[in-house]
Amino acid sequence: MNIEEKLKLITRNCQEVLVFNELKSLVESEKPIKHYIGFEISGMVHLGTGLISMGKIADFVNAGMECNILLADYHSFLNDKLGGDWEKIRWATENYFKEALIASLKCFEVDLSKINFIYAKDFYKENPVIWDNLLKVSKHITLSRNLRSISITGKEAGEDVDMATLIYPPLQVADIFTIGVDIAHAGMDQRKAHVVARDVAKKLDWKSPICIHHNLIAGLTAPQLRGSASLQEQKEELKMSKSKPNSAIYIHDSEEEIRAKIKKAYCPPAIVEFNPIIDWVKTLMFWGDEENSEYIKLIEDFKSGALHPMDLKEKVANWLVEKLKPAREYFEDSTRKENLEKFKTLLSA
Repeated sequence: MNIEEKLKLITRNCQEVLVFNELKSLVESEKPIKHYIGFEISGMVHLGTGLISMGKIADFVNAGMECNILLADYHSFLNDKLGGDWEKIRWATENYFKEALIASLKCFEVDLSKINFIYAKDFYKENPVIWDNLLKVSKHITLSRNLRSISITGKEAGEDVDMATLIYPPLQVADIFTIGVDIAHAGMDQRKAHVVARDVAKKLDWKSPICIHHNLIAGLTAPQLRGSASLQEQKEELKMSKSKPNSAIYIHDSEEEIRAKIKKAYCPPAIVEFNPIIDWVKTLMFWGDEENSEYIKLIEDFKSGALHPMDLKEKVANWLVEKLKPAREYFEDSTRKENLEKFKTLLSA
């Protein structure tokens, strides 16, 4: 694989690279590349995490990177996930969330020996320098900027929050430096933390992370758009959410559930903009390749009315049923199936 091919593999189906020239230089150096992405332990794993995030990790593995997945149990506690119950968070981390990510990686035939799963609790215990780094990072973030950055937790600036929430952004930044990554990876919803990391790195003369932001995937429900929102804000509002079950397909959904959800999905005829089914065709089926001749023809046929929404939905459903087959089979194991049901109970408690 030459440099150009490797760069294309690393950056495909992504919205942004901060910054591309740095990534190009890193790849050209042929030095080992260390990657990281972190996940809160919150709801069930849907296609945004299971296919988009893990699909990019598959690309990174194929490009020869060392891939690290931080199972952010500490952060989940700070953000009051699962009611802020530490024991529930720890149980879910080990018995559901990690297993769901493994199931997702199997959909891309990823060699699991190439993936390093990091439990935040254990990592912090083994690397107490995280707390030194947290203090150093915090010294170089103003309170006003930190308040703007809490959107990475799903909260809004100006919202009444506890002190734990304010610790969250600088702790996420400290993770990047403590793990010692070359590439910090996430969706665009985590961009603020990554930009802070790059700014702090300059002030502390630390290695600045290259930040890769993959595409977000739209939820299945009709958009509720605010006229004053920017295009990027509108796209983030449309993303699939664990907290909106009707908007999401989960990686362990049955074939019947997948088909039923897609059948009910918002998909107005001949309308491409803010159409979740079209978004899935682009970001999942064609992996962001808008220049693909088959994709171009499909879009033209849909716009002209030659392709009916129900026929398009059937195409997408068939593709998803097949793509998620390894994940469904992984959760047919009796223990995993039992743990999935227990996790659903914890979410509803």
